[in-house]
Amino acid sequence: MPAATSAVVLPHRVQAPQHAHLNSRYGDASWSLAPLIANPSSGRFSIHWRNCPTPTREQLRLITWTMINGELPATYLRERGIRMRSRQSGSPTGDTVREWMRMARWLDERGVTSLTDCDVPVLHAYGLYLKDAGASSGRTRDILRGLCRLWAFDQISGRPTGMSRPPWDEPDLVADYLPEDRRERGENTTEPIATATIAPLLGWAVRLVDDLADDILTASAEATRLTRAAATNPASGEGRAALLCLIQPALTSGGTIPAARNGGRLGVARTYLAGLAGVSLPQVDRIARVHRLTRIAAERPGPCPLDVPVTASISGAPWRTHLDFTEAPALLRHLGTAAFIVCAYLTGMRPEEKRAELHSMQLPSRPNAGESAGQAVASKQLAA
Repeated sequence: MPAATSAVVLPHRVQAPQHAHLNSRYGDASWSLAPLIANPSSGRFSIHWRNCPTPTREQLRLITWTMINGELPATYLRERGIRMRSRQSGSPTGDTVREWMRMARWLDERGVTSLTDCDVPVLHAYGLYLKDAGASSGRTRDILRGLCRLWAFDQISGRPTGMSRPPWDEPDLVADYLPEDRRERGENTTEPIATATIAPLLGWAVRLVDDLADDILTASAEATRLTRAAATNPASGEGRAALLCLIQPALTSGGTIPAARNGGRLGVARTYLAGLAGVSLPQVDRIARVHRLTRIAAERPGPCPLDVPVTASISGAPWRTHLDFTEAPALLRHLGTAAFIVCAYLTGMRPEEKRAELHSMQLPSRPNAGESAGQAVASKQLAA
């Protein structure tokens, strides 16, 4: 039996040593499951015992601790002939316990204050409740299996409650507790992407990485430089004069004002102008108020061209007339997505596996010798 100060995850069950310091104690109001989650791309989950009714809280706490540190007997898995694991990882463990708490609340509403009183008729009623709850057949089946885990781990806990075996644990009876209007599907419920879709998707992803990455990375670097300059430029008379020179055509001859959207509204591209003219952001705001630049930008919005060359082409023509300050973040995100598609497709790895691998890699500040910027993106940097 664990004590109040016992570790929730015993040392030999810790899957993520880097999260071992987050391990909770048995008596804590919340249990962190981070020590069970080795995947860096996964979130950190917790079990909050305040969500469990008081009468059954300690019973479920002990069974949960037993599940975290124990495993289903091999005979249990073999006799059922289903693809169940003897142990679950952090996220599925949290989902399972939340379903246990859901049943505990259902029991509490009906005056059942102990799992000892969970006999077959009570469990049958709860199974029918789940059947009518509106979840899909697959989801309902997962919940029912999780409740079978509750019974199985209760049997091997330090203080069994003696709850009855769920009736749906019988393979011939589980269909009675599944929604009748939902058709059961196989394990892989996601349809494969059609060849007519994946072929051009992969082709353009490769082209984006191989042909357009250098332009996008150069534009992104220039946009970042302007943004940093805008945040650090001091107020100066020279900068004010340079800014007035930039906006003079809009004030005297009906020209456009560099514009950007902020909160869905079109306004002055203040960061772009501040970085380009070498002025501070407050100076841009003051000049914008004096000359009513926000109104002009809404009526005559103009681009925010970056001073970088366009070197790539599509079908013999430049793929952009210019690269714009406002589109640089989106282009960089698209490039990262394209690199991820290429890496995931060519390796056959699942998205979470690829994210975990890339997360653990040391990202270089510069491409390796002989490696283009686009290839560096595809192999490591932007795909992460």
